[in-house]
Amino acid sequence: MEADPAAQRRPGLSPLLAPELADIERALDSLLLKDESARILAMRSPIRRAWPEAVERHGRRFCIAWCPSELEVRERLDEVERNDGEGLVVVTPLDAATLGDDIVARFPRARLDQTDRWSALRGAFRARDLDPRLRAYRWLADLLLSRPAGHSYPPVAGGVLDLESAWRAALDVVLGLPDGRADATALLDWTLDPAGLDRFARLSEEARGAVTGRLAADGGLAAGLVLAAAAVGRGGDALAAGLACGVVFGEPDPPPALREAAIRLEPTFGGVQVKPEAGRALAEAARRVFDRIARESTAAARAIESRAAAILNEIRAVEAAALSPALHIGLEARLDDAATAISRAVESGQSDDAAIAWRLTRHADRHDRAKDSQGRLERLTMAARLVQWIATRPVLSWRNMSEAATGYATEGSFVDRARHAIRSGDPLPSMAAAYARLGEAVMARREEENRTFAKILREWNSAGAQGDIPIPVERVLTNIVVPLAKEAPILLLVLDGLSLAVWRALADTIGKLGWTELIQSGRSGLRLAAAALPSVTNVSRASLLCGDLTRGDQKTERTGFTGHKQLVAASRAGHPPRLFHKVDIGPGPELGSEIRSVVSDPQQRIVGVVHNAVDAQLSGSDQLDLTWTAEGLRQVAALLQAARDAGRILVVTGDHGHVLDEGTVQMGGGMGDRWRSAVPPPEDKEVALSGGRVLSPGGETSIVAAWSEKVRFAAKRGGYHGGASPQEILVPVAVLTAGIRPTGWYEAPPAEPAWWRGATEQVTKLAVSMAAAPPASSRPHLTKSQQADLFMVGQHMNADQESPRREIVGPTWFDSLFASSTYSAQQRLAGRVAPKEELVRGLLAALHERGGRMTRAGLSQALAMPTFRLGGLVSAARRVLNLDQAQILRDDGDDIVLDEALLKVQFGLGDDQ
Repeated sequence: MEADPAAQRRPGLSPLLAPELADIERALDSLLLKDESARILAMRSPIRRAWPEAVERHGRRFCIAWCPSELEVRERLDEVERNDGEGLVVVTPLDAATLGDDIVARFPRARLDQTDRWSALRGAFRARDLDPRLRAYRWLADLLLSRPAGHSYPPVAGGVLDLESAWRAALDVVLGLPDGRADATALLDWTLDPAGLDRFARLSEEARGAVTGRLAADGGLAAGLVLAAAAVGRGGDALAAGLACGVVFGEPDPPPALREAAIRLEPTFGGVQVKPEAGRALAEAARRVFDRIARESTAAARAIESRAAAILNEIRAVEAAALSPALHIGLEARLDDAATAISRAVESGQSDDAAIAWRLTRHADRHDRAKDSQGRLERLTMAARLVQWIATRPVLSWRNMSEAATGYATEGSFVDRARHAIRSGDPLPSMAAAYARLGEAVMARREEENRTFAKILREWNSAGAQGDIPIPVERVLTNIVVPLAKEAPILLLVLDGLSLAVWRALADTIGKLGWTELIQSGRSGLRLAAAALPSVTNVSRASLLCGDLTRGDQKTERTGFTGHKQLVAASRAGHPPRLFHKVDIGPGPELGSEIRSVVSDPQQRIVGVVHNAVDAQLSGSDQLDLTWTAEGLRQVAALLQAARDAGRILVVTGDHGHVLDEGTVQMGGGMGDRWRSAVPPPEDKEVALSGGRVLSPGGETSIVAAWSEKVRFAAKRGGYHGGASPQEILVPVAVLTAGIRPTGWYEAPPAEPAWWRGATEQVTKLAVSMAAAPPASSRPHLTKSQQADLFMVGQHMNADQESPRREIVGPTWFDSLFASSTYSAQQRLAGRVAPKEELVRGLLAALHERGGRMTRAGLSQALAMPTFRLGGLVSAARRVLNLDQAQILRDDGDDIVLDEALLKVQFGLGDDQ
């Protein structure tokens, strides 16, 4: 087919109106029926089709001549009039006005025939018939016939083109709306294509109005707004304006400033009043479209954001940008609001201000662009946790080492993890300033606690380091590793410089590698150890690995570890304990062949590995942020994988902790980073330690150590150790499993304090009574189906765990519930997966105590249950409590919610109970 350039430039001439051969034959038949002597037929066609040279009708031959110019038409007419033979079909792209009256007068009935739109429409869709309703939509037929060049319509089903199919085709092929979708999301996507907007703008007024009305009726008010913007040439702004609507209509009861902004927004939509429900619907659609664009093209997203910000400025609504859940300026505004709240909470110390800071932090974290600034949001969350701690937790007054160690482990280590995170500051000046003020406030409290700890440490050391909270590092092998090694193969991983704060961060990532932390029966949390004094590697690590207070290098450590009598006794014959240092592990990132072979050997009962990554990072630049993950410590992840595959119990500990450099002042006369000889006497930020567990690298039994984080004796670097602060003295002794659970140990519940989750008070632990766990060798082996059936909580926990017994006290309706026939029927329906009454009672008691809503972590802590088991308990409890599918117990994001009123109605308990 050939298109006439002049015809292409003339509007309203669809290529679909070019006559097919059948159309020419029908026109000839009609002409000859009226005048059997007729010799000329003239038809208009915008393009040249592949017609034959001639066609025979009623026994006569007619030549078909394509005549793109007036001159060619005249010449062909002259030829046929001079000859008495063949007839002529003139096909031309020119209209009657262009040809002139004298030429048109030579045509039959002085008329230039043209294919009928309805015939053309049937041909375009290869239909034998049309829906009669289409006759009322001439503009729709013309629109369909004006399809873009190169596009064709698929044949219609059943051979009949109905009205709905015609609409879909017009929206899809002509306007570019995919599948003819009319919802606001599809329309906003459509506005991103300038060609589609141009086609819409070139529609006739009748067609544009009809399309707008149809799509608004199908797609709702938001769709109508998009088309209203397109109708006035603002379709390219529709997405940005929709994002602006997220601010303008972001509050159910907007203030006057936003009501005025809504009026200023109306010109974008052709002066149409933007109703709140329409504005909110458009905002949600724009949010979905923008989220996809942000994932696909950062540059395109920035351009849209820039235009949306400009619109907010134009309508004077930028001050309320925090209402936007999608725009980056909304995130920045939310961060600024949170920074202001954090500063206020630090200054006031009031729990109400801390709660506001937490709420605004959650508001920022829920922003769509938060994932693009994950590090910033994590620091903000840490800051909100710290203001919760300042406002809700009193300064601790420890009386002895057990209280001090437990207090630091359960609260202080989390405080240090959080405050170390905010050291990196923030690009937002207000946020950076808030972090600085917060850091100073936390440091002041930490200094007071460190002073108290140093005094307690001195007394504890002088009294012979009594008790097992903490356990001296030189007793870790005998008291913890040896008993565990008698039950299963052990991997002892010693991370040099591992503080409790670092362990809190590291434990999260180790858990993701398939390890579960255990706690010992009768204890409430992590086992703790105390470094030797001073807290330096060649004393404390040597003492840890030799099982006795000593000093020495790696050779000393290897000799002491492999020759430790109780370790040897717990080992298999011919397979004494093995210890690997950095040089033995290999350069990485993979494990060396020897250590991999030893860890994998089931006969090798005890394997120890010393890893120096923590201490090494502290020796680096203080301009780098320290991140603590199993993947970030070279070869640790590979080592843990090998240990898991070998079925080993994992024991992770450190030889000492550390403090980070935060504006420290260097003092003279030091023997190490944070300790010196006993002469001269200690100054204000130091403590004198002597006798007991004091053994310096030079053999002295009296030293002076810094307890304040603000002083050091060595050159400036990222961090230091050797002092007498709890950060340096206390180290974790974490026991983890990937399957084997030794006797007397059970899965640890979440260790985070309540303020870590934003709660204002500690939860009451309601540990349900468990049957004593049988020895590991006598426990029944669970089948695969049982292992997968996580809601068999009652059976699994009763068989596997051991926990202190405590009677659960609740309101009187508890007893009525469990005694009811309805509850008994629900238990029978649940069958083998029905949870024990004791478990459900504990769950209800915890939720009842906190008003019916708790976070997963808080509920796990209240039940003394690991978080991964909580999901099974909740699922099982829902089977018996959610009568007739009523949502009595439900998941709500990170929270578990109990509707007590609905429970009482469903189980017929009455409001008086």
